[in-house]
Amino acid sequence: MAFTNFDTKEINCKIIYFGPRGAGKTENLRSIYKNSADELRSGLLELDESLGPTRFFDFLPISMGQLRDFHLKLHLFTIPANPLYESVLSVILKGVDGFVFVADSRVEAMADNVDAMSAARRLLAEQGHNVSDMPRVIQYNKRDLNDVLPLELLRQELNPGQIPDQKAVASQSIGTMETLQAMAKLVLKKIAP
Repeated sequence: MAFTNFDTKEINCKIIYFGPRGAGKTENLRSIYKNSADELRSGLLELDESLGPTRFFDFLPISMGQLRDFHLKLHLFTIPANPLYESVLSVILKGVDGFVFVADSRVEAMADNVDAMSAARRLLAEQGHNVSDMPRVIQYNKRDLNDVLPLELLRQELNPGQIPDQKAVASQSIGTMETLQAMAKLVLKKIAP
């Protein structure tokens, strides 16, 4: 749930980027950081480089401007796909306002996408979230590769409810800001109907 600080006139919303290992969650945050104006971003925190491709988590606070008399900030987090960190996830998942599911569009990643989507739903439900009521967006990443599944098949398997979705190539900053904008619109609609 959005945290409102009346002293500083800020509304802080937490957005989690889920997805299978290597789908491009961290690359999404890097792209958003790189393509945001200096005054809108506070800094990208990536933990922990020593773990190689499996980080503990990534964090990027980003300003979305004013909402009435309040300053709206989105706190973007990635969740590691490594099951070793599941015990820590309850802390990160507390107070989540929405999530982006980053799917790997490659043929060989389909089973990992389905497993990661199932894990995301389970983890959120364990924290008391009703996933069907949460703002959520699906991103089909790595669309620049040769061995990708057709969008129709990805949508059939990962998005039967037809929630907002976006094609992307996060490594080239294609579709990352559009994904964030779609998420921001859904969160705004939820907190200020």
